[in-house]
Amino acid sequence: MSDKVLLIGNGAREHAIAKKIVENGGALYSYMSRENPGIADLSKKFRIGKLDDFTKLKKYRNVDYAIVGPENPLSEGITNYLEDKLKIPTCGPRKEVAKIESSKIFTRYLLDAYDIPGNIPYTICRSIDDLEDAIHEFGLEIVIKPDGLTGGKGVRVHGDHFTCFKGVRDYAKQLLAQDTEFLVEEKIKGKEFSLQVFTDGKSITPMPLVRDYKRAYNGEKGPNTGSMGSYSLPSHDLPFLSEKDIQSAIGILGKTINALKKETGTDYKGILYGQFMKTNGKIHVIEFNVRFGDPEAINVLKLLKTDFNLIAQQIIDGTLGRTEFSNQATVCTYLVPKGYPTDPKENRPIKVDTNMNADLYYASVFREKKEIKTTKSRAIAIIETGSNLEEAKQKINDNITKIKGDLFYRNDIGVLL
Repeated sequence: MSDKVLLIGNGAREHAIAKKIVENGGALYSYMSRENPGIADLSKKFRIGKLDDFTKLKKYRNVDYAIVGPENPLSEGITNYLEDKLKIPTCGPRKEVAKIESSKIFTRYLLDAYDIPGNIPYTICRSIDDLEDAIHEFGLEIVIKPDGLTGGKGVRVHGDHFTCFKGVRDYAKQLLAQDTEFLVEEKIKGKEFSLQVFTDGKSITPMPLVRDYKRAYNGEKGPNTGSMGSYSLPSHDLPFLSEKDIQSAIGILGKTINALKKETGTDYKGILYGQFMKTNGKIHVIEFNVRFGDPEAINVLKLLKTDFNLIAQQIIDGTLGRTEFSNQATVCTYLVPKGYPTDPKENRPIKVDTNMNADLYYASVFREKKEIKTTKSRAIAIIETGSNLEEAKQKINDNITKIKGDLFYRNDIGVLL
């Protein structure tokens, strides 16, 4: 008998999770804030509602386990509600440890308090005077971060968002009007990479490393986005990282999970995503996420050979074993509305040629009278594999033109950065 699985969320990341659940024999039930056509078509049953309205989940009491895609419901305690109120085993961290994403100040504190390597020089600001002190210490080349979740849109970086003190001060005043404190970090420069692990609170299993492309236009130009695409290599590493670098990142994630247990008394169970930067030969922590990355989930789940439902159950039971991934390259490219991210065209129809061979994942779209339409965010991700990046990238090129609409994409995803 197949597992009955409740999936919460409605982006491309959740579409990738949904497909893996069903591929591995699971019976999918989903709860979304907006209908994702791909998830809906895979589901035995789906419902639409606010993701922070946990009471709507009472209708799913008979599922075998739940998995949560996005960070907001995790930070608000959806795992606690599912496990404590509804007795539904859940693959996702509880609120106490999900704080590692929902509070950037808590993250920096935790790394310091438990002597975990990789922290970036920082200071906590509660006033404009504190900001001036931070600039006196670090100079104007800083990064300003609100403490809480901002959907990837709250961070301001010197050179990208401000070049003078007035710009920094004006943003700081906005933050102080909304909250009591914010974080200022020294700006470091280097190469970023993503490392995701499965964990049952005691052991961790690393996934293939992924590199994504944040800028909107070819050559890493233009404004920052949620991501325009990503790649992974057949060796599961990245060309600019040594084995020592990789083990350092894995070690940081393991020590962080142990520190969370000591700090909160709660096991961290689920997926932990580390965004790292290699700079001056050292590995630094940019941030942690308490769920799969998007698009990084699409890369790694495409390669996953181990039964995903088995992994989820092992995470819940505290018996996580080894996982196996195919030794292939992946290239994942996003199609986004023209004008994205500054002035995206919405409510525009998208047509997909039925002869397209690449795997397709719907992101922020909606279905109206059987027609798929754009919103103001990323629309569709497609992914291909190959024996090397060039082969995977060529397959993307062969298929991406079969998606029609007021869309654009970067055609250099898969070029090594």
